[in-house]
Amino acid sequence: MGLKTFEGASAVFTFFDQPLVLGLITLGVLGAVVLVVVASAVHEKHSFNSPMDPRKNR
Repeated sequence: MGLKTFEGASAVFTFFDQPLVLGLITLGVLGAVVLVVVASAVHEKHSFNSPMDPRKNR
């Protein structure tokens, strides 16, 4: 199933029929999501560590 006409389109992307470009965009978005999740997890772990944790003073 492929698009053959731009009639009625409100936005036109010139790479709509190039799977490689769409795949690279998808990988970029996936990488950004993974980066945000990992950075959030590290931040939350650091933010909620207790200063009285005896394991931290080793």
